Amino acid sequence: MLSDMQIKKSKMSGKLFGIDAVNSNPLSNPFCIKQYDKSDDTIICTECYSIDMLETYRSNCVPNFENNNVALSTIIHTDFSYLKFRNDIVRINGHGELLNQTHLHNICNMAFAFPNHTFALWSKRIDIVRKFKKWLDGKGYCFPSNLILIYSNPKKNKVVSKIPYPFHKVFNNVNLNWNNVSPNLKENCTGQKCNDCRLCYNFNSENIIIELTKKSQKELNKKKVA
Repeated sequence: MLSDMQIKKSKMSGKLFGIDAVNSNPLSNPFCIKQYDKSDDTIICTECYSIDMLETYRSNCVPNFENNNVALSTIIHTDFSYLKFRNDIVRINGHGELLNQTHLHNICNMAFAFPNHTFALWSKRIDIVRKFKKWLDGKGYCFPSNLILIYSNPKKNKVVSKIPYPFHKVFNNVNLNWNNVSPNLKENCTGQKCNDCRLCYNFNSENIIIELTKKSQKELNKKKVA
């Protein structure tokens, strides 16, 4: 699919209601496909809400997300004046994942272009983030001060409490009966609207984030109804 090379933003719904996002297409991202197809049910990607949605009732989003795959991963952008964000916080990868260093470079340029906004990027691609950080260091540059890097832990129920370099936070997913070995860890992403909570969009808040998987949230809601 060809891209018009302008980056498309998305208006998010559900718990992300009121927040704009810059998404990409997991259906054509080799990393996402490989993770989704694994037979290991300890990997959160096997429950990927994004792939499930885009293959069914959100298939209308695929063209814009695929446009972003091409636009973000093939050329370096410097003009973002056509983007108008409704809120002071912006989600990166509400759908999708980093494709390469060019993709991350463009997210950084976008954050530099909007210094009064806070951008939060979720990624499992430690390799891409670290390689790009090394490139930045070699040039004497740094990540934008308004870009929060959140490591998206690929493993369910294995809470990562040590933040991997150079990320700022870790996002973990657990089932209802996860084995919490530390009294200092608790589920702190509890289903409220992200725009109200802002735990992930604040450098000064908790950095180890724990959320029930969507399947577990549904199970819990059924128990409450019963």
